[in-house]
Amino acid sequence: MVKNNTHPDLIDTAIRRSFVLAARRGGATYARIADLAVEHFGIDNLPAGWDERYAYKDVMRELDKYRNGLKEDAESIRFVELERLDALFVQAYRQATEGNLQAIDRCLRIMERRSSLLGLDKPVEVFVGGIEGAPVVREVIIERERKPATGD
Repeated sequence: MVKNNTHPDLIDTAIRRSFVLAARRGGATYARIADLAVEHFGIDNLPAGWDERYAYKDVMRELDKYRNGLKEDAESIRFVELERLDALFVQAYRQATEGNLQAIDRCLRIMERRSSLLGLDKPVEVFVGGIEGAPVVREVIIERERKPATGD
């Protein structure tokens, strides 16, 4: 049987996971989180076998949910930004084709930004080397405290 989003078990799980994540954010160890959940919800209202490993899994699942949400948000924002760039490009392009040098520069800037958002540019190779391609050598000399020579 498929549970809908308002099924009591799913609601209980969401409330429990929110609770354990808040406790973890507050610095509680997983053992402490397990104890806090028992105090808060009662052992009979927690899954069978509830312990610190279960608390850990709940925290990880909640964090995964946030990570996935952030990825989706980033994609949505990227799409909106691309739409904005397209609209700006249309305006600048009209003027650029009429010979407006500032509009040409603006079009190139928009194209650079779009390319950056989409990851179209070839990675830039950076070479770090010394004179005539030799590896960079960094030498650290530590001057030791010298004892005065004795006349023995």
